[in-house]
Amino acid sequence: MLQLNSELNLFNSLLYEKIKQGEELLNEKINDPDIIRQKTKDWQEESIKFLETNINEFPESLISKIRYVSDGNLLSEYLGKKELEKNAIKHVNYLSAQLEKKIIELKKCADYIAISEIINKNKKPELNKIEEKIDFVLQKLNLLFNDNYYSISMIFKFNAIKYRDREPEEIAENLKRRGYGVRNESWPANDALKISVKGAAFIERKNKASKKKEKTKAESEINSKIDSVLSKLDDLGYGQEIIFNEIEELRNLSKKLSKKTWSQLVKGKMVDLVISEVINKNVATYIYEALVEDKFKLLK
Repeated sequence: MLQLNSELNLFNSLLYEKIKQGEELLNEKINDPDIIRQKTKDWQEESIKFLETNINEFPESLISKIRYVSDGNLLSEYLGKKELEKNAIKHVNYLSAQLEKKIIELKKCADYIAISEIINKNKKPELNKIEEKIDFVLQKLNLLFNDNYYSISMIFKFNAIKYRDREPEEIAENLKRRGYGVRNESWPANDALKISVKGAAFIERKNKASKKKEKTKAESEINSKIDSVLSKLDDLGYGQEIIFNEIEELRNLSKKLSKKTWSQLVKGKMVDLVISEVINKNVATYIYEALVEDKFKLLK
C-alpha cells in the first residue's frame, strides 16, 4: 500500500515547489539546446527522487511518464530529429515542449496524491459494488475537473481499492457511454478518463441531495435531543418559561448555524443561565452534554 514517509503539509509544500521550479525553468527562455536539456534532466531526476523517497511503492508507470514523455507528435511537429540538429531554435522549442509535458505529468502525480484518502490520512474507502466505485471515480474526477485524463486504475491504487482484471477499462467505457466521462481518443483502449460537463452536473446534483439529506437527519436528531431534554427538565422541576424559551431558541438556531457555532452558543447560554442562577451547574452540564454530546469543561 502507498504510504507517505513525511509530514503531509511539508510534503505538499515541497512537491508544489518542484512544480514551480519546473515552470520557472520553462519560463527562462534558454536558447542553448544543451543547457535546457541538462537543466531539464536535473529537475526531472530531483522530482522523481523526491517522489520515490517520500512515498513507498510510488507507481513506476507515473515515474516513467515524467522521465519518458511521448514525443512522437512533437517530433512530427518539429520536422524530425535530423532537422532539429540543424536548427537550434526549433531544437530549443522541441525541448521546451518536452519539459512542458514533464511538468504536466508531475502535476498529475500531485493530483493523484491530492485525491488519495490513504495518503491524506482519511478513512480507507470500503467499496464493494460497481456503482459505489463509479460514484467514487466521478467524485474524484470532479474534484480535479481539468483537461487532463486520469487512469481509473491509478485512482484505485492511490486509494487502496481492489478491482478485477479490466474493471477500470470497463468503468471508463461505461462512463463514456452514459456521457459522464470523456476518454482519451489517442488511447481509446486504456482506462484514462476525464469527467464531462454532464458528469460534473450529475455529481453536483448528487452532492446537493446528499447534503440536504444529512441536514434533515441532523435536524431530526437535534429536535429529538431537545424534546428529551425538555421532558427531563420538566420531570426535575425546571419547568420555568425562561429555560424553555432559551432551549426553543436553540432549536430554531440549530437550522441556521454550523454545528461548531451552535455548540458554542449552547455553552454560552448555559453559562448565562448559571450566572443568573436560573439553573445550577449540574443541570447546565446535563443540558449541554445531552445536546452537544461533549464534556462541559468550562464550568468547575
